[in-house]
Amino acid sequence: MIITIEREFGSGGLRVGELLAQHYGIQFYDSEALLDAAQDLGNFDEVRSFLLEEPVNSLIYAIAMSELIEDRGRLPFAMMNKIASEKDCVIMGRCGNYIFRNDKRLTSVFIHADLPSRVERIARNYRMSEPEAKKLIEKTDKHRSSFHDYYTNEAWDNASHYQLSIDSGKLGIDMSAEMIIDFIEKKKKAVTL
Repeated sequence: MIITIEREFGSGGLRVGELLAQHYGIQFYDSEALLDAAQDLGNFDEVRSFLLEEPVNSLIYAIAMSELIEDRGRLPFAMMNKIASEKDCVIMGRCGNYIFRNDKRLTSVFIHADLPSRVERIARNYRMSEPEAKKLIEKTDKHRSSFHDYYTNEAWDNASHYQLSIDSGKLGIDMSAEMIIDFIEKKKKAVTL
């Protein structure tokens, strides 16, 4: 089982991922856990910027647009496949929906929420003003979008690139996790029919 979660900043997607990993008793890979796994595999220097989702330099981006997408992400994608081949897992971000798109074990999810809900969550969690939170959300979402586009040539927030898209602002964190679990269980039953 591979569950990938892309999420808007402030949507609570990280917590949803943690709940899914706890429910299924599987490995949870956020940036820190992925960095640890890369160090164990000996690929750390080659994939560090990918795993940290470091901003893509616009000049480098322009030059790289002439490269094949597979070449652009060859090393980090191979490392991600190696990690997911070893155990069932939840992977946060890092183009997981794209990397594992042909893997039958995949459930890909995009979690979003209305801006006021996200601003409130970020202002509370980061102890900042709402205008500061809104600015941070806009910056982070723009960064995630350009990172995803750079490695996949696909729109990050396009629901058609995911098996499931959830509005955590309407459902809340716990019910969002429950909905994903229900979706996974129904997918399993559909395969056996």
